[in-house]
Amino acid sequence: MVYLAIEEPYYSELLKGGEVTTNMQMNAVTDYEMNATVVNARYEADTWNRYSEFDEFIKFRAEIFKDNKEHNVSSDKAFYNGGRIILKGNARYANNENLTFLSDEVIYSTATKVATTQTPFTLTKNEDKIVGKALVYDFELKKAYIKKAFALIEQDRKR
Repeated sequence: MVYLAIEEPYYSELLKGGEVTTNMQMNAVTDYEMNATVVNARYEADTWNRYSEFDEFIKFRAEIFKDNKEHNVSSDKAFYNGGRIILKGNARYANNENLTFLSDEVIYSTATKVATTQTPFTLTKNEDKIVGKALVYDFELKKAYIKKAFALIEQDRKR
């Protein structure tokens, strides 16, 4: 995390994700993930509530740039606890490979790179569209496991 306005060591230690003994709230939050040469991600939220067990983000938005791919994520609320991210309310994912995903709730594991939803969803890739009741999507393998799917596949694609 980058705290450009804070140079006091007490605050940077408090905000870096260590043990939290009290609840806190921050408004209009922008957080950058970066190394010495490049920004890898930008995370934004209208409100960030930090609790002892989890973090809650209101009006969450993220742009992630990794492996020559751009990932855009947004939701009404997001919850983070360890390596698990829960997106609730208008959860949306899009990338620069023309893949979009919409659902009401999505759970993503940062360890396994797998997203799941048990709520109705729409998955679109180029002109192809899949609507289903539940989904498990592996971002590493680029494979989806879908329950009760209805698919519209574009047939006249040139190779």
